[in-house]
Amino acid sequence: MTGKEDISFFFNPKSIAIIGASPTPGKVGYNVLNNITDSGYSGRVYPINPKADTLKEIGGYKAFKNVLEVSESIDIAIFVIPGKIVLSVAEECGQKKIKGLIVITAGFKEIGVEGVKRENELIQIAQKYNMRIIGPNCLGFIGLNYNGSFASDTPKKGNIAMISQSGAFLTAFMDYSMEQPYGFSCNISLGNKADMDSVDFIEYLVDDPDTKVILCYLESIENGRKFLEVVSKATRKKPIIILKSGVSEAGARAASSHTGALVGSDIAYELAFEKCGVLRAQSIEDLFDYGEIFLCQPIPHENAFAIITNAGGPGIVATDHFEREKIKFARFSEPILHLLREKLPPEAAIFNPVDLIGDAPPDRYRFAIETIFGLKRGKYDIIINDDDITTHGALILMSPQAQTHPDDVASLILELSSSYLADKPIVCAFLGEKSVKKARQFLKQNGVPCYSFPERAARSLKALINRSEYLNSKSLKGIELPKFDVNKERVKEIINNARDDGRTVLLSHETSAIFECYGIKSPKSRLAKTPRKAMEIQRELGKSVMKIVSPQIIHKTDVGGLILNIEKQEQAFEAYIQIVDNSKRFGPQNVKIYGVEVQEMIDFNQEKKINELIIGMSRDAQFGPLIMIGSGGIYANFLKDVAFALSYKFTREDAMEMLQKTKIFSLLQGVRGESPSDIEAILDVLLKLSQLVNEFPEIMELDINPLLSFTKSYSAVDIKITISRE
Repeated sequence: MTGKEDISFFFNPKSIAIIGASPTPGKVGYNVLNNITDSGYSGRVYPINPKADTLKEIGGYKAFKNVLEVSESIDIAIFVIPGKIVLSVAEECGQKKIKGLIVITAGFKEIGVEGVKRENELIQIAQKYNMRIIGPNCLGFIGLNYNGSFASDTPKKGNIAMISQSGAFLTAFMDYSMEQPYGFSCNISLGNKADMDSVDFIEYLVDDPDTKVILCYLESIENGRKFLEVVSKATRKKPIIILKSGVSEAGARAASSHTGALVGSDIAYELAFEKCGVLRAQSIEDLFDYGEIFLCQPIPHENAFAIITNAGGPGIVATDHFEREKIKFARFSEPILHLLREKLPPEAAIFNPVDLIGDAPPDRYRFAIETIFGLKRGKYDIIINDDDITTHGALILMSPQAQTHPDDVASLILELSSSYLADKPIVCAFLGEKSVKKARQFLKQNGVPCYSFPERAARSLKALINRSEYLNSKSLKGIELPKFDVNKERVKEIINNARDDGRTVLLSHETSAIFECYGIKSPKSRLAKTPRKAMEIQRELGKSVMKIVSPQIIHKTDVGGLILNIEKQEQAFEAYIQIVDNSKRFGPQNVKIYGVEVQEMIDFNQEKKINELIIGMSRDAQFGPLIMIGSGGIYANFLKDVAFALSYKFTREDAMEMLQKTKIFSLLQGVRGESPSDIEAILDVLLKLSQLVNEFPEIMELDINPLLSFTKSYSAVDIKITISRE
């Protein structure tokens, strides 16, 4: 099922059938029906139970043996029945023209082969009757109008949408929220995601007037392309925060190439979230902190914040976290500094952060806030003009002292933030517990996030800044990608010939030919299958390098399969024999050797400057090709000076940004009087490579190591391409 579809029937059903409804407390069918009733659902309810003739009614509603007995139409059906009868009941739901199924029942792909088969058959039934499925193996669905789950409680209503791949996590999230100031527009348990996934619901919720923020707990994303296309549009409308688990290196697939070895299992998700403007939470605490701050605080116009504190230690900790999160400090103008210097105690620190010292009463907090934001411009003799105001938000810290009066400080912060600073984010950290608990709760209940410690406050502010920067960036929708004139037919021919030969690793002369088709410069290369052929090719190419050609030998230098500086035909003859002998002795057992590549050798002495780069591609199962660049040569795997980017809508700006993340970029710019490398040519290589791997999904991995960068132009010296079997 593709394209945006109307799934509003899950959110506002006019009628619900509970298949497996039970009158027995403790059974899931009892809990679901009871939750629907207790949540105040006003639509029609149809309990379905095969013993309906005996029971007559369940929970005060007339009972039916099956959905076909119900004369009225039914929007959704909630399944709480044994897995073995789900398929036959789903068939009846299709015949009844029910629009959506919420399959709480377990016993599907999570149990193995038999469950996978059952789940596939369930999908086929749904497609046959154009039904949508939530689950199976899920907690259920909770909307503003009903609680269709077996959770122990119904969460508070509010403006956060919560999507979770884990039902257990969802119940914990809801329970946690009961003590928080916010509530939910919906709580969606995805379960096995047989049909509907997080992207389907994000696409709907982004236009839902009751939802202001979307939170997700995800363990996987199956359709990366769908995620990139839908979510990149959705984040332009509403903040989306995702907690993604399963990030350990144990999840990384084995790879034979440099690129595959250097990419981590989580890097593709990180890049996809960044590309789409998703805010990534690193913990459950972050997930809800970000949700709260987006509900109640504005997006800052600029990254320029102040810290106001009555204690030096917490102020230093907050400063450290501002630096760590790259939150910029507002620079106070001279009129503001003059006022702070004149009115605050001599011991106070007037530069950002502002330390009011430990005996600060509420009025001192008021003065500092009013001054740095220019709120009472004529009150203190010195006039503060618009140009003097450089602060676009603040973190206000308080350590409980005898003179502090936390409740009064909280009241004045709320007064100023709601009356005068509605367009500037204010967050607080009131340290301690007993003395400040009431004040902290007062602020949170009134829309000012207040934390126990400054670290959480800094992370939440950074989330606002990240969103501001994303909204000011260019939308993916309007991006026009460069298109190079290439020879795709020749590339297809090379790939097909390799497959006909039963190979997935292309030979060196084949990779050189592919690069020639895409205008990527590499040394001339030929394949020699005999020592005499090596002599002929060397005479044609001149000074050469000779390399073993074997799909089983990746790193040629490790087995003595590479010899440089071949200047005479006799040397080529002897080098051929030596390379083949070395490869047989030190390479894999029963190694398959196609011959020796004779390649034109770059004359280093003619170049003023040479830098060795590695450029590569590894195809992620979810998000497609990942482009890589970094420090190359024989130490590439040890230095690990690399940066990655998704090839999805990969622009010249993306290429430059990726290159700037590497340490070798400083060398490319020229150091200690050296001439810079040809950076524009390197960017061209990245763009051409991106076009190649997007146009040929058969290419699974690709390495250029090294790519020699000169003051003018470059040369891709050693190229490896791995293709899929089919």
